[in-house]
Amino acid sequence: QHEINWLEEKVISPTAKIGFCHNDLLASNILSTVPLQLIDFEYGGINYFSYDIANHFNEFAGGTSPGDNATPDYSLFPSEELQRNFCRAYLQETMATHKMTDKALEEEISSLLQEIKGFILANHLVWAVWAVTQAILEGCKEFDYLQYGACRIWRYYQEKEEYIKEQRAKVE
Repeated sequence: QHEINWLEEKVISPTAKIGFCHNDLLASNILSTVPLQLIDFEYGGINYFSYDIANHFNEFAGGTSPGDNATPDYSLFPSEELQRNFCRAYLQETMATHKMTDKALEEEISSLLQEIKGFILANHLVWAVWAVTQAILEGCKEFDYLQYGACRIWRYYQEKEEYIKEQRAKVE
């Protein structure tokens, strides 16, 4: 509960926009068609748009495929450049960016990326709790949910430390 309170009070932007989100945008739920199609909406519902993007970025690390041994590889997390490009394309699809100056668009991208950073943390907590719940309900014979949950909670604390350092540097 302490971590959720910290996220709500210190990290999550009160102006973050909400709407219908997929909430599970891993590669196997995105069909490479024109236009792209999303499938498997079992976790779909109302959420923060930037949480959905954070989840998508976290899913680059994998960990849920049989060959991953329930261990995400965070070296696969998208680079800052790829994140910026994704956010630019996202904003161009969802906002009237043609009316914006380049500087205004870059500010929107930076703002969205900052919001996403907070939701990357929240996303790790959500999937860590999900994994422990799944271990209780299904066991770990077919998939090592406890390993996956441990990886996600470990990553949460690692990223939290980095987030706090970045915030302190901005103040100084």
